[in-house]
Amino acid sequence: MKLSKFQVGKRYSRALYEVAQEQGSIDNTLEEIQSLATVFSENPGLNIAFSGRSISRAEKSKIVDNLKSGHSELVQDFISMLFDRDRLNCVNDIADAFIKRYDTDNGIVEVTVKSVVELDSDQEEKLKSVVKDRFSVNKVNLTKIVDPSIIGGIIIRVGDQVIDGSVVKRFNDIKHMLLVNK
Repeated sequence: MKLSKFQVGKRYSRALYEVAQEQGSIDNTLEEIQSLATVFSENPGLNIAFSGRSISRAEKSKIVDNLKSGHSELVQDFISMLFDRDRLNCVNDIADAFIKRYDTDNGIVEVTVKSVVELDSDQEEKLKSVVKDRFSVNKVNLTKIVDPSIIGGIIIRVGDQVIDGSVVKRFNDIKHMLLVNK
């Protein structure tokens, strides 16, 4: 049975994470795996090149040598292993799983907030404080989105949880309640 890219990402990231943890190089490995993922994201042709048979293995090997330059020995060995096992097209999935594990282990949470107007720094700090307390985390990475279509209020997404305090949501709730009670 063939593994999905998601499954491959989880397995390979777990192995890389555990080795990096043993070597005490988690933070450096995180930075390196993020930069490698950025290279693959900015150059979509790399995934195509490593997925298909359009270029020879020797040409792929030259690309791999370029990818390995500037990285630690651990990440260089990891890139070589991915190449040997034809898994370089899964780098972004591996990086995503690695980052998710790092965030979980370090109490970091990604939060997206939608509001009608830009939040000022006081509002941001209050929101971060509330999220830290409510979700028992150490750090909050906040992404702000201005969305006039919600009319008022805010929508907060923490992981897979959504707290919808928008005017549109309240309006729809009232509308639904009135239609049901007819």
